[in-house]
Amino acid sequence: MQMVAARVAAVLIVTMALATFSSVRAGEAQDTAFAALKSELWPVAEREGVSRETFNAAFAGLEPDPEVLRLANRQPEFTLTATQYLDRIITPARIADGKAAYLKYEAKLKVLERRYGVSRFVLVAIWGAESDFGNKQGSWAVFRSLATLAASGRRADFWKTQIVEALKIVESQRISPDKLSGSWAGAMGHTQFIPSTYNKFGVSFSGTPRGDIWDNPADAMASTANYLAQSGWLRGRTWGYAVRLPDGFQTTDEMEASAMPLESWRKLGLKRETGGRFPRPAETARLFQPEKTNPFTAEKSNLSAFLTIANFDVIKTYNNSDLYALAVGLLADRLAAELSWR
Repeated sequence: MQMVAARVAAVLIVTMALATFSSVRAGEAQDTAFAALKSELWPVAEREGVSRETFNAAFAGLEPDPEVLRLANRQPEFTLTATQYLDRIITPARIADGKAAYLKYEAKLKVLERRYGVSRFVLVAIWGAESDFGNKQGSWAVFRSLATLAASGRRADFWKTQIVEALKIVESQRISPDKLSGSWAGAMGHTQFIPSTYNKFGVSFSGTPRGDIWDNPADAMASTANYLAQSGWLRGRTWGYAVRLPDGFQTTDEMEASAMPLESWRKLGLKRETGGRFPRPAETARLFQPEKTNPFTAEKSNLSAFLTIANFDVIKTYNNSDLYALAVGLLADRLAAELSWR
């Protein structure tokens, strides 16, 4: 027994030593990648008008953040069931907070809806989903997160672009690089804009560029409205409809991947859960069944099926996940229903 225990202990020591060695080698590789990243990006940043002072300040003392890589591999849109994901986004507390946030900014939200054509309830829903109405904007150092992701090799060009765009924010707004904080993926502010999106679509409520998405919710929602409008949002349209499938209804992958007019879906026996007809029968829609979205579990949900239309895809430009777009749409509908008396 003692010999067995001794062998087990020896194996554990060797295993721990190998793990430590691997960790050291990985750390050395990341340090080398950081140095190469800095050398590669300086000429690009300089061409974009970033000063050497700003550049050096952003890279000073940067070290890889292994937690960022861990989180990148565990995004909830792809690791939770549909029911779990929606239950995380659409909670009684969030609905209550959403109603309070809406009432506080109602006048400005109505202005934004008229200006950009985007549903004011969708704007509030995105605000809630992204940062819990500003309560969870994230405290990660943006440059450290972006550099870690760029050095990891996966989607490196995208993350390198975000570093340069973040440098442009620091340069143009004359702020210290350590003032830029956000999510582990470098998304910032009340509605979590990545640097390139902020530079392209960020506006103030008054309509001038360079909105303050960090401390001014009206600017953040104006920027989000501007982004969605320029991404193709159709004024006065919803995002989709909850539907009931006829008994025994079977779909093929080809059917679910294709868009058909709502009238064609109706003829196949699909009906709105709320009753009534579709307001624009010729509008094309795709069938979305949430219980089929998660490859990590066989769990079935009790969720409805949905026919999603063009604005659903516009929401996905904000976060390319069907579950995210569904959560935003359902939360917006819930807020609209509970505030309809207004």
